[in-house]
Amino acid sequence: MTRSHIKHRFVAPLALAFIAMASSFEVPFPQSGAQIRSSIVSDAPSSITSSSPPLIPTTLTSQLSSGTRAEIITCHPKTQPPNIMNLFGKKQEKPVLAFLHGSFHSAWCWSEKYMPFFADKGYECVAFSLQGTGGTPAIPEGTKKVKIAAHVADLNAFLHGLSDNSSYSIGLKLGENPSIVLIGHSFGGLTIMKWLEQYYSSATEERINLAGVGLLCSVPPSGNGPMTLRYLKRSLRDSYKITVGFAMKKAIVDKALCRELFFGGDEVDSGVSDSKLSEYQSHFERDTLATIDLRDLAGKLPSKLVNEETRMAPFVHELEELALRPLVLGASDDFIVDNEGVLETGKYFGLSTEEVKIVQSPHDVMLGKKWANGAEAILNWIDGIRVA
Repeated sequence: MTRSHIKHRFVAPLALAFIAMASSFEVPFPQSGAQIRSSIVSDAPSSITSSSPPLIPTTLTSQLSSGTRAEIITCHPKTQPPNIMNLFGKKQEKPVLAFLHGSFHSAWCWSEKYMPFFADKGYECVAFSLQGTGGTPAIPEGTKKVKIAAHVADLNAFLHGLSDNSSYSIGLKLGENPSIVLIGHSFGGLTIMKWLEQYYSSATEERINLAGVGLLCSVPPSGNGPMTLRYLKRSLRDSYKITVGFAMKKAIVDKALCRELFFGGDEVDSGVSDSKLSEYQSHFERDTLATIDLRDLAGKLPSKLVNEETRMAPFVHELEELALRPLVLGASDDFIVDNEGVLETGKYFGLSTEEVKIVQSPHDVMLGKKWANGAEAILNWIDGIRVA
């Protein structure tokens, strides 16, 4: 038997084993940050400073019209948000920023850095926790796998509930028809894609005042399958780390692995102390009580409805009517979502390669020492809102 035959007999079964294990977790395999093209990486140091004390987010629970009793976190500006003025002198209040988390997380991940920062800039901030997390139990009780349709239904109910004049209002007093900018991270981004797909395909769906959509380190429309295959070709060692980190939940108990997957480096490089890391790991454990049903999702991936020639979403033309162009943002040191995945998401939303933003950050762009890089990119984006 030749050496090439031996290698083939060993690698092929091993690759199939990794693919099988990958089907049991929510997060796709990454490309290393060093391979991200330097031409689209921003390495400028953050200029965010604030002399005022941080605003304190508030946690509550609310019954959504979907039937889910959800954990919701809010953070309000100290004063009434200043109005934006267009060239014709017409005023419009700043939009509400609605955040959606990804796997192993819940609404808390936005409350530490992003929500106080944006509230300090005059933006109302809200986030809710998806089913299966510690704050929002899955329905029915004891469920271990949640279908994507349940997440989409809850997101739809949450967004409609932000309006005070809606019969489904959750009573946050944000206005009769508030302008909403929807921002999702990681798997939250794919959930947003599915929501947009449903929202724009329904002729009877009550419309919300959607101003823009932003996706940060998002799982791409094709899910984790193609990225799994790409990463197996690059590094069996790192693909093993991801597999045990998520499928076997080792990231919850292994500090070094957790740092590498989410926060990019040691205590000094990431700005995440051992005590803070332990706190995050306790959240991860709490927020993996139930996970997304990937077998169900496999037949419903957003990529199944893309235009075969352009690879764009079926609703891409409707997004042109929003006040903001979509934001697709990746991270240079992301250990989970690779560069091809980020660019796939950009194309899905009708963006060119040049329009896709890459910031210096690990996968968890909203936490750790480099959180401000992503926040600055979002702030620059929403400050460019087109006022009607």
